[in-house]
Amino acid sequence: MGTAVAIRTDMEAAELRRLARRERDGRVAARLMALANVLDGMSREAAARAAGMDRQTLRDWVIRFNAEGVAGLRDQPRSGRPTRMTEGQQAAFKAVVLRGPDRERDGVSSWRIVDLCRVAEERFGVSYRESGMLRLVKSLDLSWQKTRPSHPRADSAAQERFKKGLAAALKEITRTHPDTEVQIWCQDEARVGQKGRGARIWYERGIRPSGIIDQRHASAWIFGAVRPGTDQAFALVLTEVGTAAMQAFLDRFSATLPEKVHAALLLDGAGWHIAGHLATPANISLVFLPPYAPELNPVERVWLYLRERFLSLRLFPDLDSIIDGCCQAWNQLTAETGRIASLTNYPYLQSVRTS
Repeated sequence: MGTAVAIRTDMEAAELRRLARRERDGRVAARLMALANVLDGMSREAAARAAGMDRQTLRDWVIRFNAEGVAGLRDQPRSGRPTRMTEGQQAAFKAVVLRGPDRERDGVSSWRIVDLCRVAEERFGVSYRESGMLRLVKSLDLSWQKTRPSHPRADSAAQERFKKGLAAALKEITRTHPDTEVQIWCQDEARVGQKGRGARIWYERGIRPSGIIDQRHASAWIFGAVRPGTDQAFALVLTEVGTAAMQAFLDRFSATLPEKVHAALLLDGAGWHIAGHLATPANISLVFLPPYAPELNPVERVWLYLRERFLSLRLFPDLDSIIDGCCQAWNQLTAETGRIASLTNYPYLQSVRTS
């Protein structure tokens, strides 16, 4: 066994412990703690044993730490066993996975790992076990996800035209409302009621957890508006949805806007949004999204977060409790600094100049 190597002293034990607490790699954290223990006077043998290594191994890490600092405590990348598919095959295989199965030919609606093993062997002549296939799909940056609903009449070309034309629409709003700051806001409604919904929770592997799902039908509506990429938001909880409710929302929202601010409010073409007798306040301009394009409205992500985080697995005795639950959920959301900004930071909206 080699002689003990002195540890560099430009970092104190307290700093090493602080780095260890923040370190995500448990092995690096253990090495940092071992070095900190030695600097605090613990014997090298005891420090090595506490970190799950022998003294010679600790000596090797000391040498690397002295030479490279904390970066030297990280494991070097290993080449590992070469992949069974070539890079070209992997690219083609990934394309097959993303395209999805053909219901008539493949007999399934979505790929399972066992199906992908069969595809790899039949189409690429490469045999995989399920564990190996799971590693392969993860290495291709693929993950098991739930699909987002898409309306069969959605028009992707219309959506692209809307994105490209939004800047011109905002420029026109600015022209007709001089001496004001034009801000993009997005609006939508969400129904919340006794007819509840489940949510993902942590539970024992192999046992499906149960959750309360009410079967009654009383409900309220959250009318919400957000300014994308910021935490600015406004909501009104109402007991019905319709033109009168929309008018109440617009009037209340209008009153919250600062002087010299004009809101370009993006929203869908629901009947109560386009009603002829809806009176739009002077400091708001309505900008309508293409039909069947909820993915263009960042408020949809706000609703999903509210439902997953605060409004699932709830039992509301009556309408008043639904209203209270909606208000409480919205207030909890707005109290999370940066949450709305993160949920609504859509690139196509942030790229548009609004003033």
